Amino acid sequence: MRSSCSAICLIFFFGCRGNDIKLFEKKQIVMDTLVSITIYAKQEPENWQQHVEQAFEKMRQIEDLATSFNDSSDVGQINLNAGQKGISVHKYVLELLKQARQVAETSEGAFDVSILPLLDLWNFKSSNPRVPTEAEVLEKRKLVDFRKIVIKDDKVFLPEANMGIDLGAIAKGYAVDRAVEVFEKYDYKDFMVEAGGDLRAVAGELTQGQRTIWVRHPRKIAGFFAKIKMDEAAVASSGDYERYFEVNGKRFHHILNPETGYPASPVVSVTIFSETTALADAYATAVFVLGPEKGLDFIERLPETEGLIVYHKEIDSDLILDWKVSKGIAENLEIIN
Repeated sequence: MRSSCSAICLIFFFGCRGNDIKLFEKKQIVMDTLVSITIYAKQEPENWQQHVEQAFEKMRQIEDLATSFNDSSDVGQINLNAGQKGISVHKYVLELLKQARQVAETSEGAFDVSILPLLDLWNFKSSNPRVPTEAEVLEKRKLVDFRKIVIKDDKVFLPEANMGIDLGAIAKGYAVDRAVEVFEKYDYKDFMVEAGGDLRAVAGELTQGQRTIWVRHPRKIAGFFAKIKMDEAAVASSGDYERYFEVNGKRFHHILNPETGYPASPVVSVTIFSETTALADAYATAVFVLGPEKGLDFIERLPETEGLIVYHKEIDSDLILDWKVSKGIAENLEIIN
């Protein structure tokens, strides 16, 4: 799974009720990122450690099914058999692909999970990455089109050899949602699941009014760009600082525009709040590709979705950071720097 570094964090402030609240937390590496699960309670919940492990196991299951780095995974088998035959897949992979198609259609292709040929061409994880030639990009672009993915019953088929699916821009958010279901099953009221740039917080009476989302500064390693007051939230972020390389001072990052085959610009960071973490994850990528104006219009059309877009703006030949925010969270937003 193509991972991201943590671009958002949730700070829990202890108010007048803080002395009564205890934190029960475990962390593990899943999907190539640090996953943190925190439960807030007045006393130690019965069997909480077993419940946390069930949540981690659910996330590992989705990683094993949806990774494009292992030929034995469901997605790996789909890619390996491109142009040959359809592959029966787990219900989670079907659900992921159907949600991905929905976002792709809504965003007019700005989000496209058939992007794998271009990702492999750019090879951002290489120790010595390079900028591909225009001819190479053009050749791989021909293989990228979510409309060509065939889903029939439980089978998925890629009709052309060398096509490939990568679910890295939605699977981590989806895994967070499945972990949340474990705690809802056991009737937890106050808890949080955070995986890199994807986060889901559930607030009961113990934690309501005591949480703030902090958004990482896209150009300052230890700094924050903004904070947003938010109790319950499904949040995801995308940034050009997650995986990139530079050539002659120009940054080439891993969020590719499916239409051009090149890194999207001028956006540098997107933070999305939505109904589920999977949708927030996918919408963040779509908005990044769409750009600040079209991206904000896209957010405003989506149900139960809000967002913050940070982008480069040229003034007198200088690039500065500017931002746009959707109407629903404008009053809760404070720009720090």
